[in-house]
Amino acid sequence: MKKRQHVAFLVILLVLLLTWGITLIFRPNTVPVHLFYFPIILAGWYWKMPGGLIVGIISGILAGPLLFLEIAGNVNQMTMYWITRLVFFAIIGGFVGNLFKKMRDDTKELTAHRKELEIQSKFANIDGLTLIPNRRKLDQVLEQEYEKFSEELTPLSVIMIDIDEFKVYNDTYGHMQGDECLKEVSRKIESLVRQEDFFARYGGEEFVIILPGTNHEKALEEAKKIKNGIASLEIEHKCSSIEPYVTISMGLETIISTSDFGASELLKRADQALYNAKKNGRNQISTYSA
Repeated sequence: MKKRQHVAFLVILLVLLLTWGITLIFRPNTVPVHLFYFPIILAGWYWKMPGGLIVGIISGILAGPLLFLEIAGNVNQMTMYWITRLVFFAIIGGFVGNLFKKMRDDTKELTAHRKELEIQSKFANIDGLTLIPNRRKLDQVLEQEYEKFSEELTPLSVIMIDIDEFKVYNDTYGHMQGDECLKEVSRKIESLVRQEDFFARYGGEEFVIILPGTNHEKALEEAKKIKNGIASLEIEHKCSSIEPYVTISMGLETIISTSDFGASELLKRADQALYNAKKNGRNQISTYSA
């Protein structure tokens, strides 16, 4: 496409130079009017508009006959003056209108592209199944909250959640029902977390809650509230070795000093606490112990 545009531009340039040469031969002291169209041609070429190149073609075609009519005496100077200006305004008017249309179209296209990028950016941070923030967004928020914690020196807690025996649930009820279970559990947790907390899907049947400015005791209260909330759903899980309904295990860790450990270690410790909860029988809340 670019190659064709460059070729077309060179052709128009040659036409203009040819007519200019003819004019200089017969009228040495005359500047061809159509050379003033050259900026229009450049603009048209830049905007990839055929109108700009058409200007060059028309002006080149008209220049020859008008010049020879004037030389032959068939057109007086006044007539030549008005003909060239009428042609000039007609071409300019058409081109300017086309240029504005092109600019409007480009603006609309740019706006649509920006909206598309915004949507893509949004969904890049959203879990497709549960429609809550995903692991990528979780990592970003955890780093942000840790930086905030480092500045304000207020406690920062993390809770990791795992749906107990979810593989058994999938094997019993099928993966489609398993997806529904994940969505129902995530909706319930989302309705129970505080406004200042951040809730995300970690992956599979695991979820994470970040609790800014929350000490260990308060975080434990929030964990109990969520655990009881999931139990109240009474989602059937007849093959569970724990209860005849869906239950969750939870791991909790709190950081109170920047000298303790970093953001990634905080998440790792919450995960270790979750592992301890599952190892000790599931359906319980465990805190990290070194």
